[in-house]
Amino acid sequence: MSRFHTVKLELIRPGPAHNQLLSPLTPYIALCGNESPVTFHIELEHRKLLTGLARLRYVNRDGSSYAAVPDPVREAAVREVGEDVARIFSDVPTLLAEISRARGEANQRSDDGGSHLAHLSLVLGGSELALIPFEMAFSPQSFPGEGLEFFLQVDLGTVVTRETRRSRSASVPWDRPVEPAVLMIASMPEGLDVPLEDHLNILRAAIEPWVRWPAQTQQDATPRTGEQQSAAKAAPDRLSNIKERVRLLINPSLEDIYDRCSQQQFTHIHILAHGDSYEIGGERRFGVALCERGNPAKKQVVSGKRLAKALQAESEDGTRRSCPLLVTLATCDSGNQDSVLIPGGSIAHDLHSSGIPWVFASQFPLTKSGSVRLARELYPRLLRGDDPRQILFELRRQLYMSAERDHDWASVVVYAAIPSDFDDRIAAFFERQTKRALEIALDRADDIDKGAERMEVHDKVMQYLALWESRLPDSSAFKDRARRAEYYGIRGATLKRIALREYRDGQNEKQKGDETLMRSLSSYRKAMDEWATDRDKYHWVATQALALLAALGQEPDPVVFDMAYKFAERDLSDLDGETRAWAHGTLAELELIRGFHKRSKDGPGASTRMR
Repeated sequence: MSRFHTVKLELIRPGPAHNQLLSPLTPYIALCGNESPVTFHIELEHRKLLTGLARLRYVNRDGSSYAAVPDPVREAAVREVGEDVARIFSDVPTLLAEISRARGEANQRSDDGGSHLAHLSLVLGGSELALIPFEMAFSPQSFPGEGLEFFLQVDLGTVVTRETRRSRSASVPWDRPVEPAVLMIASMPEGLDVPLEDHLNILRAAIEPWVRWPAQTQQDATPRTGEQQSAAKAAPDRLSNIKERVRLLINPSLEDIYDRCSQQQFTHIHILAHGDSYEIGGERRFGVALCERGNPAKKQVVSGKRLAKALQAESEDGTRRSCPLLVTLATCDSGNQDSVLIPGGSIAHDLHSSGIPWVFASQFPLTKSGSVRLARELYPRLLRGDDPRQILFELRRQLYMSAERDHDWASVVVYAAIPSDFDDRIAAFFERQTKRALEIALDRADDIDKGAERMEVHDKVMQYLALWESRLPDSSAFKDRARRAEYYGIRGATLKRIALREYRDGQNEKQKGDETLMRSLSSYRKAMDEWATDRDKYHWVATQALALLAALGQEPDPVVFDMAYKFAERDLSDLDGETRAWAHGTLAELELIRGFHKRSKDGPGASTRMR
């Protein structure tokens, strides 16, 4: 996993956020890191910026007519606007200091096996600043990779997100204990077209590892192989399970979205629609083209503030409120501020200001192929538990690599509120998702007869374990030792389960089962080493190791037996009921293998009565 050095850059000025044009005369204050505030001016006229942004569109509207922007003109505008942004960054010397500090830390840790990224969090205190496409920046003089796209470089790669000053970073925890569920909203009023099938297939494939397979049973008297039974019974039942985790809402009204969010909690919401403009206070703003209620063929353009109310619906029983963790807007201009004369911002800005921690959007028109690439890169890794900052960095590079005369790579804009313990939350969610995937895959393997399909599932299980191991921390801190011990304990349990299945396959697989069981024993021993100071966890893995020693006919280990017994006995007086229950289970298992590890009745627990 990548390590992040976070650099927060806050650009502010006096006065309200709205009703201010960009001007070289306006003083701004830049706050970056622990350095002193810097006063600077943005040498950019508002009209010049708007002209550059207009050239970045694929088609411009002039009254009732439309005119395509020639590719050479648009490609030149990418460079010109990117260099304008570079000059803004170069006028903030404290930003260069923080980037240099991040590079120094990365060089010091370059031998730890992980990649290092700088995370630039932009806090913009003015609507006119939100118009500037910072994501398109080229590296200014003295910055790493001078003259290259700033947020596409690998050498100390930098990922950029935005944040509103009203962000509430801890309101929806990243690792909340609920299974991920995705709501996909697809809107196609008045004959508008979207790549619905592509997006839906991506979401279904992304959720696949965490959808349980139904138990397999024979449905008729026709002789079938195990795989044939699996296909016959599982297909319709599993489809219904998938639909519980990925909900599709086609051509909804705003009220339909509210109703759906009031019925089920969704962790992720993916909106596939067209962007359109509306007027408020005589000024133009961009919204989402949804459908009118009761008339799916009629378009209704909805603002970000109204959409936020629907996505945060009250439950039908009135006991909770919908709290999506992340919203993706595969929608043109969903991150476009447009008018700065009235309060409010883009759709993404308004969703984020309303309390949604993560919002992925597009500040320019987004190509259909770009929207598909966005979903394909984003959702499989999000649901796996990857860090969204790392996903964003690679997403931008993927969009650039596969661009066909488009600039989707610069169009992606992300609003994010990140708590101080975000790295720990990311690790906890990834490990929980991996354990869920392992459990579902192993249950699936148990339902499949011997053959290529089961070997494929076992290979997938080992891939999950390998990925988990590659992300283990290497420090000696107690929490990092606990994470490593948890991994080795789960690895031991997984290998033991695979070995039992190999034994059940018959005598021909006994040697293979013995080898797998030895690998399981080795994993449990590694967990014991990591948990040596955590008695309530130690006796779990120690008991499993002792049982495997007996099953494999290895040498008894009375010393470990005594330690496990004593630690379990201590837990019988713990205030936590679950801890006491685990202790009772451990003591029962130890009594079953006492005869192997203790040659006499004397020793720990000889007169203890289970209570």
